[in-house]
Amino acid sequence: MNISAPAATATAGTRNLAILLGFIVLLQFGYPVTLYGEIWVGLYMLLYAGMICYGILIVREEGQHSAAILTIGAVFVVFGVWYSFAQHSTPVTLGMLLSVAAFMLALMISLLRFIFRRSDASGLALVLAAVCVYLILGGFFAATFSTLEILAPGSFHDPQLPDQRIGWQQMVYYSYVTMATLGYGEILPVTPWARTLASFETVAGTLFLTIVIARLVSAWLGPRAVREAAS
Repeated sequence: MNISAPAATATAGTRNLAILLGFIVLLQFGYPVTLYGEIWVGLYMLLYAGMICYGILIVREEGQHSAAILTIGAVFVVFGVWYSFAQHSTPVTLGMLLSVAAFMLALMISLLRFIFRRSDASGLALVLAAVCVYLILGGFFAATFSTLEILAPGSFHDPQLPDQRIGWQQMVYYSYVTMATLGYGEILPVTPWARTLASFETVAGTLFLTIVIARLVSAWLGPRAVREAAS
């Protein structure tokens, strides 16, 4: 049985979204391996290469301009490799965090365009894209929190480890706990800007879920209403 070109393209797009989601899950929840040494940091950074490749591939499939996200991705690759060998360098760490935050922001914008502008997208593709955006949002705020802590030390405080510097790995955990509104209290925002960012992440995450649910419902009810009207 022959598969039409649009159907084949849609299937490939859904598959690419699923693979992208796999890389994102490994990145956002596999970060503890970076605590085991430089080799593990390097392997972890390789996962970002997969996220960058499939992120750019999806952007191109949607006919969007890929020059900007490609440039940002290339900058992050440079800092990612550099960071693998210079983890204790503050400027390198800062460059890595800023570049990954910029890439995540660009990728989120592209995926949001897919979610809200693609009227012919399948339900599965929309769900995959929405989950990708939600998880990337947590990673984006983790990088933002880490950047703030570097530029303004003491913005966050860990009562259990008061004498230790809060690393970006802890901020990944803190970001998702904040976005999920769990609020365990291990890490506390101390300064006004830290508190503002934390509260903004909570609001953004909640609003995103609400809006996406509405989009998914409309995507499911729209074709159904058309079929009922036609019959």
